[in-house]
Amino acid sequence: MEAAVKGGTLDSKTEVARRPGRPVIAYFADVAPYPRPLYGGQIRVERLIRELLREFDVALICQSSVSEDELASNWELAARLTRIVTAPRRRLSEDSYPEWGSLAASARAALRIAIPGARPASHDAVWSDELVAKARQLFAEVQIDAVWASRTWMAEIARQAGARRIHVDVDDFEGRLMRERVSRNAFYRRKALHWLQAAHLDRYERHLTRRFRSVSVCKPDDIACLARRRGSSVYVVPNGIDLPSDAGVEDRRSFRMIFVGALWYEPNAEALRWFVNDVLPRIRDVVPEASLIVAGRGPLSEDLPDLLSRPGIELHESPATLDELYARASLSVAPLLTGGGTSIKVLESLAHRVATVATPVAVRGLGLEPGRHIAVAASTAAFANACVELLRMPQAAHEMGVAGRMEVARRFNWEATGSAARDAVRSLLRDS
Repeated sequence: MEAAVKGGTLDSKTEVARRPGRPVIAYFADVAPYPRPLYGGQIRVERLIRELLREFDVALICQSSVSEDELASNWELAARLTRIVTAPRRRLSEDSYPEWGSLAASARAALRIAIPGARPASHDAVWSDELVAKARQLFAEVQIDAVWASRTWMAEIARQAGARRIHVDVDDFEGRLMRERVSRNAFYRRKALHWLQAAHLDRYERHLTRRFRSVSVCKPDDIACLARRRGSSVYVVPNGIDLPSDAGVEDRRSFRMIFVGALWYEPNAEALRWFVNDVLPRIRDVVPEASLIVAGRGPLSEDLPDLLSRPGIELHESPATLDELYARASLSVAPLLTGGGTSIKVLESLAHRVATVATPVAVRGLGLEPGRHIAVAASTAAFANACVELLRMPQAAHEMGVAGRMEVARRFNWEATGSAARDAVRSLLRDS
């Protein structure tokens, strides 16, 4: 078997002995799977690593301010890894950001569309020269047989470091989402520049099969976003969920809703603004007792502290666990207006047997049956009405929660996801 990069070994307390006959996979992650509680992207990284370890040895290379020693000492999977390497993203000045930095920076980013093969300007904000150097050192010291990269820019970092046998795992097609966002907005001064940036990013993502050996997406619909190249391999590696053992708890609190999501993530902040400002007042007009739990990893977006300090809203920033909070809620809400990939948090609420009301964006690609597994509503009035109906009909909410959990257990398990990921890696290793 031809290795992607060859070399010796390094004496390091974050390294374990390589098991004979097992290929070594370098997992390039855009986040560290630590500290807990993990949010969606971290959950996917941790569970895919766990699943890949069933068949391969794994070295973790990730973007994080968490030190290698801290991760090695506190993360339960660390002892099973061949190596752990971390480095933070570089810090750009505010003027340098391609989208909302200086007008000159935004214009330069837009003009990259005219340069054949140029990486998208959005990669600049998440790039790490330090991680490139550390990965290059790892490749010189440890035989790495293939790379799994969790984002496109992580795949480019691996490529810059010298790897050639690379699988890129695409969670979101950011170019498509940016084009949708720009097109939806009314005219503003930079709209043409942002449209060009979005078009460039969209073109880059559509042609990922020209740059990398194989690609995976989270849902079958996303295959259409890729321009297929002869000899390229595309896989569906969906998100999964761990079923909580106490999902049958009967201590649901009437009229209590829950929203779960990373509180620094702009699509989540946008969803909360819409729900709290527009939807929640309509719900309380009919159900005055209705309250809302908001839980997720901080820090909070700038305007959220004031928004979430309103009466009847209970904020839990970076809670140690979500199980107790889900157990207290009779309804979960997923009011996302923008975003891509598949929502682990929707799967998580259903796994806890909590009836869920979601927007079409939040359930995109999940294949859940509206009205049976989940309630889906797009407009303000429809979302409020769906919440009111389930809050006032606890038996219907209970039945929907049970049906949702059964569907999640049937179709969204990490064992099946891991099997698809291992298939992709085995095919990559066979590719000469």
